[in-house]
Formats: sequence, C-alpha cells, structure tokens
Amino acid sequence: MTPRIRPALTIRNPVQVLVPGVLGLMLIGTLGLLSPLAHTAPLSLVDALLLATSAVCTTGLSSVNVAEILTPTGQLWLTLLIEVGALALLVLAFGFVGLGKQGVVGRTQARAELGIGAGQDFRALLRRVLTLALGIQLAGLMLLLPDMIRLEGTVQGTRYALLHAVMAFGNAGFGMWPDGVARLLPASLLTLMALVVLGGIGFVALDELERRVQVQVQRGRRPPRLSTQTRIALQVMGSLLLAGAVLFAALEWNHAGTLGPLSSSAKLLHAAFQTTVARSAGFATLDYGQFAAPTLLVIMGLMFVGGSPGSTAGGIKTTTVAVLLAATRAALRREQDARLAGRRIPTAILMRALTVVTLALLAVVMGTVALMLTDAGQRPLALAFEAVSALTTSGLSINLTPQLSDSGKLVLVILMFLGRVGFLSLLLAFRPAQPQDMRLPQERDFTVG
Repeated sequence: MTPRIRPALTIRNPVQVLVPGVLGLMLIGTLGLLSPLAHTAPLSLVDALLLATSAVCTTGLSSVNVAEILTPTGQLWLTLLIEVGALALLVLAFGFVGLGKQGVVGRTQARAELGIGAGQDFRALLRRVLTLALGIQLAGLMLLLPDMIRLEGTVQGTRYALLHAVMAFGNAGFGMWPDGVARLLPASLLTLMALVVLGGIGFVALDELERRVQVQVQRGRRPPRLSTQTRIALQVMGSLLLAGAVLFAALEWNHAGTLGPLSSSAKLLHAAFQTTVARSAGFATLDYGQFAAPTLLVIMGLMFVGGSPGSTAGGIKTTTVAVLLAATRAALRREQDARLAGRRIPTAILMRALTVVTLALLAVVMGTVALMLTDAGQRPLALAFEAVSALTTSGLSINLTPQLSDSGKLVLVILMFLGRVGFLSLLLAFRPAQPQDMRLPQERDFTVG
C-alpha cells in the first residue's frame, strides 16, 4: 500500500507568522523583565509589558526609569529584546521570500515589503545585510565607548555603549539619564544620528549603498545605479531631515526652555539631532515638555512619516509619502497617470498607499480618543502626541508615559503592536484575496473635494 503523503502547510501571508511571533516575543520579554534578576525595585505586570513591547517593537516608550529599575542583567535583556525585535522582521521576511511553502502571495508581499527584486539572490542578500547590520552596530559601539566610559566608568560605560548602539540602529531610544542624551559629547550625538539614519533607510537600501561604495573604492569602476525605491527613499528622507531641522530651529531658536540659552552651533546640532531622531528613534537632548505647540505638531508629522520600507523604523514610510505626493501632483495637473522617477505608478500601489495612510490616521484618532477616556485629566495634545509616538514606534514622550493609568498604558501597548506589525498587513493577514471575475461599469458622474 502506497503511503499517503500529507501536503505541506502553506502559509500565504508572512504576517500570519509575524503576528504570533511578535506576541510571543512580547510575552517572553515581559516574563524576563519580571524575573528578580532583572529589576531592583517592584515592577508591575503592566509596566513590564509596556517596557517589553516597547523593546520588541523598537519604540523607546517606558513608564519606569530604566537605569534605576533594571539591573545590569535586566539592561542586557532589554538590549537583546531590541536587537531581536529589530532584526526578527528582516529574517522572517527573507525566509518567506526564500522558502517554497508559503505561496506566491506570501513571497510577493515579503519581497515588496523589503524592496527585493525578483532576480536577487535572497540568501546571499540576507547574509550580507545581517553582517552589515551587526558591523554597523559594532562600529557605533566603538565610537560611543570613550564617551560612555567617561560618564559611567569602564564596566557600566561599556554596557551603555552597547545598549545605545543597539538602540540607535534599532530606532528605539530608551532614556538612561534624566536629561536624555544631552550629556553626551557632540561626536557621540553625531554617532547616534548616523546609526539612526542607517537603521531607518531600509536593509536592502543599506546593502545597495554598501555595494556601491565597495565597487567604487575597490574596483575603480562606475558604481551600479541605485534602485528606484532606494533613490526615492533617500530623497524623501533628506528632504524631511532638512525641512524638519529648519522648522525646528526657527520655532525654538529663542525659546528659553529649549534652544534659547545655547550657542548658535549647539542650536544647529540639537535641531538636527531632534529632527533625525523624531522620525523613529526616541532619543532626546531637550525637554519635550517645554516645546511650543507648533513644534510638537512638526515632530508629530515627522513621526507619522517615519522611515523607509524594510527598516527598523516605523511610520507610514517615506515611499508612501512619495507615492501620495506623485498622485496629488498628477491630479493637480489633470494627468491620467501618477508618475514617479520616470515610471508610471500602478493603481494597486496607489490604493495601498492611500489605505496605509487612512488606517494610520484612524488608529491615531482612535488611540487618542481611548487615551482621553482612560486619562481624562491630561492635555489632549499630549495624549495625541503619545498616541502618534506609540503607533509609529518613535518613542518620544512629553514626560507623560509614567503618568498614564494602567488602562492608558495598555492602549500604548496595542498601538505599538499595530505599528510594528503594520496596519494594512494586519488586516490582510488572515483574509484571502478575492479574485474579481468581472469589472463593473465606471461611474463618471461623481464629485469629491
């Protein structure tokens, strides 16, 4: 009798594995933080869950003083959670590109999320990207080490250098000092900025840039052309950093509670630093509670956009903004097609970009309303800032997170989870695609705007 061969399990969407994977990491992280070896003072279940979720989702929000509450073992556990959270999505997505049992839809979505071309060798690319990511963090550690040892001594300084290198590249800015990272030397702040930018441009884009430099330096040949997605992501990122820094400096230049007392060079450095980390990192050199309302709105806009696809950063992503701007330009010019970098943008990508923004805005509104119900005594703008920070996994706070009720902290946990997994991906994860057998007649007599 011929043995019956059971069909292999087919997973058609990578998020079907990502969702339980992230939830599992959150649970394991919470249990680890609740261990007596991890903390020196009482740590509630909700605070441990918030801290673990913030680490796994590479956010940086915390309701406790990490430096005082966590033991050296607890701080190393937090570092591990950030590293796993930052790289787990990358490894999972690459695995779905390479494995043959997840279906065409799963492979296609994973390739799209990471920006991997159909002809690229995913295994070699994964090895290069992981090596590059670890190498960048090691370089950051070495650059931060002298300043950290100056501040904290050899043992704790080494641990802090490791933690900050991992946090910066993973775009998760937990505060280890009461004044954030303001006590660091300018060279260390520039190092953190570089790590944040490199972690937020996308792993595939990082590999493209590394290969471009390698070819140009070692072989003396003309470097390969960057992909359209990488070029667009870099252009949008550069525009955001420049515009954000100019606006931040203009709004806070003479503010006595922020940039006012500093020298002109220090003002420019802090404006550039806060703009860079606002997009997803969460570090702070200034007191966000002192910022003017217009400045907070600018920062919320930067957080909402976030980083690039396939990166450690959150937000709706730079490429989404580029697609929507291209569609807006086409509509204003009454053109039939939206164009970007000399190419026509497919309708499916336009719909995806619009859906991502719509869902993100709905999540921000619902999260803000939920926080207004759980913590009615707080300022609405501060609660909205907290909701945007959690959803976009930015980690910035107007000194509000420790003051929230347990219910409010759970709202942040949900928002961080949604932001890490992805708004659109989560809704589509367990919904099979419905093929359209026919196309309905087009409606032309319809007015919008």
